[in-house]
Amino acid sequence: MIEELGVIKAVDQDHIWVETQIKTTCGGCSVNQDCGTGVVARGLSSKSQLLIFRCDKPARIGQQVKLGIPEEDLLGASALMYLLPLVILLVSVALGSALLPQVGLEHELWSALFAGMFTGVGFWQIRRYLQSAKRSQYQPRLLELLPYRGQSLDVVQVSGQ
Repeated sequence: MIEELGVIKAVDQDHIWVETQIKTTCGGCSVNQDCGTGVVARGLSSKSQLLIFRCDKPARIGQQVKLGIPEEDLLGASALMYLLPLVILLVSVALGSALLPQVGLEHELWSALFAGMFTGVGFWQIRRYLQSAKRSQYQPRLLELLPYRGQSLDVVQVSGQ
């Protein structure tokens, strides 16, 4: 499970609105100060995302929550978004190179347009598939509400014997 912390921004009767920060990988690199990509990443403002979750527990604005998504779901969505379009591109280039000369379109530009068109349609179909309501496994899940600042925790002492 890949976990992330978020902050509750609004509370309804049975829903909470959670804000998470979208992070880049440049923040953890040791050469961040000397890297051109790090300079660009620092120049861009930090972005946040607002997610809505059903929550039947008492929650307060400003309280932190732990969100998670299973690794296999994230890997599946990544394969759909990165690997499948690459396969579509390669197959459409091969088909375009084989079929278009038979109809008199022998220039490489036609093959590139053919491949670009099919890859674009592939991206669009994959996006529709991932955004459909049936694909809730690709959405983050609310794992737990963390204690609010100043809220006491129940601590149980465990003997070492």
